Amino acid sequence: MRIQHTLYPAAYLLRLIGDTHPTSHELAAAFQHADAWALPLIVDLSALGFGDEELLRRLLHAHRTGLTLIGPISDSFQRRLDTTGVTDLFTIRPTLDAALDSPGRGRR
Repeated sequence: MRIQHTLYPAAYLLRLIGDTHPTSHELAAAFQHADAWALPLIVDLSALGFGDEELLRRLLHAHRTGLTLIGPISDSFQRRLDTTGVTDLFTIRPTLDAALDSPGRGRR
């Protein structure tokens, strides 16, 4: 998995590319780094192949402090969201511009 970080004046963006791996610590480090900026978080999942339970846990934690997702979300990760019953917790936008303008984005 590759993770790209981008800082915007009003938000922090994590772009996840590829598949998450349960033994990888880079996902935890990326979310901790983003959290240090104390800005609303945008996570771009449009290039995510497979997202595991660790990613879901990180997203649920980030949701409490302000989170917007960018899709489309892969079928497998969408099934994970649906199966766990958390889909409606997330604000999902189709583009970065829409996410940056997202009224549903909470404040951190």
